[in-house]
Amino acid sequence: MGDYIVAEGLRKTFRMGATTLDILKGVDLSLKKGEVLSIVGASGVGKSTLLHLLGALDRPTEGKVYYGDDDVFQMDDNRLASFRNRRIGFVFQFHHLLPEFDVLENTLMPSLIRGEDRDKATERALAILESVGLKDRLTHRPGEISGGEQQRTAIARALMGEPDVILADEPTGNLDTHTAAHVHELILRLNQTHQTTFVLVTHNEKLAGMAHRTARMVDGRIEEIISR
Repeated sequence: MGDYIVAEGLRKTFRMGATTLDILKGVDLSLKKGEVLSIVGASGVGKSTLLHLLGALDRPTEGKVYYGDDDVFQMDDNRLASFRNRRIGFVFQFHHLLPEFDVLENTLMPSLIRGEDRDKATERALAILESVGLKDRLTHRPGEISGGEQQRTAIARALMGEPDVILADEPTGNLDTHTAAHVHELILRLNQTHQTTFVLVTHNEKLAGMAHRTARMVDGRIEEIISR
């Protein structure tokens, strides 16, 4: 199977007054469908910036990202927003659930934004929530469930659009060791059962070691990629 997501020569520079910060210094990376890739490295080396560019949440100073034949940064902002909503799922350390909505409603949100039929979307959401072990938490609001359950809700929400890839930034960063292990197992199970591609930025060496490949970043570049 050929490469599906390809990043070429990604550079990202921020200007702060007279100072220029080079965060990414020329990153090349490719992923195949169904792969789990972890990105590791010390704080400040550009891991989250790289993830944001792969997810088209930000535009690079230089470089390209392709999803199949789609050169994503050739799209205008409206097309790019639609592309993200249809093709990419996001899971963050701070899961950004809406506190006034329950687990089911939070999971449904991406589909409702896309204007999907609510009954069909609800049927899919119920199946996904059962698959992540939350069928007994449907009517609970985020403040009424544990941190691990909140993160599983965020993963369910990311799966709702049946995305090509889920990008996760420190998905277990706020969880205790036991709960983090359950989230690790869930990610791997979803990868195996749904063939969902995952890119995981993490400081958790155990989670990183479960991936098919690990990209180690140093000073804005990928220093090495370890395959398993």
